[in-house]
Amino acid sequence: VTIAANDVTLDLGGQAKFGPDVSWIDAIDYEFDDSRRDGFVAAIRRYYPGLDGGRLTPGYTGIRPKLGDAASANTDFCILGPDVHKVPGVVHLLGIESPGLTASLAIAQRVADCVATA
Repeated sequence: VTIAANDVTLDLGGQAKFGPDVSWIDAIDYEFDDSRRDGFVAAIRRYYPGLDGGRLTPGYTGIRPKLGDAASANTDFCILGPDVHKVPGVVHLLGIESPGLTASLAIAQRVADCVATA
């Protein structure tokens, strides 16, 4: 379990959103796990010590697919083009997060090359 509430995003209404929080699951479940709340608040207070945790409300949950399990959490991303799966014009981009997002222009070029050669 990782409490990684280190991102802050301001939405268009001026509301702050903290997160994401990460946990490995065995089955799909979109319910909030309230037992993780205190750890989440503590993680935010490392950089926002005046936070009134009582003002936080759950936002949303989601499932983020990963290329490995918790033991191999640092597995890099992969790009699967038609040369791998034999479907012309389809390119799968799997597990791309930072630093992969930093390389987005290079990834875009790779995707364009995959589609052009299909």
